[in-house]
Amino acid sequence: MSTKAEERWKRLAALGVKREIPTPEGEARMSAVILQLAKPLIRQHGKTEERAKSILMLCVAGWNKSVFPPDMQPIVEKELIDRFVPKGGSAEAVGAVVHIMDTVAEQREKLFPDLHRVIVDYEIEISGGDLNLNVTSARAPDHWREGHA
Repeated sequence: MSTKAEERWKRLAALGVKREIPTPEGEARMSAVILQLAKPLIRQHGKTEERAKSILMLCVAGWNKSVFPPDMQPIVEKELIDRFVPKGGSAEAVGAVVHIMDTVAEQREKLFPDLHRVIVDYEIEISGGDLNLNVTSARAPDHWREGHA
């Protein structure tokens, strides 16, 4: 098994997943959900392939942050900011990261309030102007949803 696949399974196991389960019929596909949330941001800010990929990565991060229980979200947000903004990065860069994550969280609550899935892995492919996103997700642990009920 490749290192990437091993890491993905470790993340799935940490969420209590024992095997991959296809998206249940009638449930939104996470790749389509993230693309729907990202499209307005990409139209507005994604003038290059690199920027479009960055926006998608931030949308995934924002989605995941919003699935965590409310008391854990500030800790997760800090870790994500540390990951996306280089040490000594500008307040403007931090603001942009927070803005995108907050926008995704707001849209998630509005459009997908009952979709409690965590994205554990994803691949972004841009070819000839076409954007493809492949996502592996898992159901969020039940105790996380108590804050969303």
